[in-house]
Amino acid sequence: MIHDFLSMYPAKLLEYATCVGYLLCFVGFWKYVQGGKPAEARAEAHEPATVRQAVSEWFTVPDGIYLHPGHAWARISADGVVTVGIDDFAHKLVGPARVELPSAGAAVVQGEPAFALRADTRAVDMLSPVDGTVVEVNRALSDNPEKLDDTYGAGWLFRVKPPRFAANAKQLLQGASARLWEAAAGEALAARLSPELGQVLADGGTPVHGIAQELDPVHWDELARKFFLT
Repeated sequence: MIHDFLSMYPAKLLEYATCVGYLLCFVGFWKYVQGGKPAEARAEAHEPATVRQAVSEWFTVPDGIYLHPGHAWARISADGVVTVGIDDFAHKLVGPARVELPSAGAAVVQGEPAFALRADTRAVDMLSPVDGTVVEVNRALSDNPEKLDDTYGAGWLFRVKPPRFAANAKQLLQGASARLWEAAAGEALAARLSPELGQVLADGGTPVHGIAQELDPVHWDELARKFFLT
């Protein structure tokens, strides 16, 4: 499974690794040019490992789901129907948002745009984690968008009857692999937001929903597309 995943997404993994490596190099350079103990103390207060760990812990991935690298998840039920939603990272990056869902009867394709998250006047496409025909959509989200806060529960988006879920699952992540991917996304985000960390924290040190808009109100959708692979 991991080999298939790496072969599909080497460019994204390289981007995440580059971001983290750049952050580490920058901090070392900053210590050098500042010199002396006071500068070291300031640097330690913003130790990148601590920042990365804190950001990674913001985002959760429960057991029992399959995670697509574009930050959509799939959960298969006993009758073979697959429920699709967005992961915690996507929700906190873009939310609060409205969801543009496919219609019942529509065909979706793994790795192709199937729905979108809309905030202000812009929408960001997201990729379907599986192939199949949409058999149900979560109409409750239209009247109660706050349900999306329950990302892996009441905030599900639509359900699909997949013709080849076993083949699709080979390109998805589960368990520890899924959590590692979510942590890598958090580290890449930390590399972008470290200087503005306070802007994306609410009281108590928890992230506001809509991190992308806090980081870049003008081009937040471009930032989101980088993480959603669209």
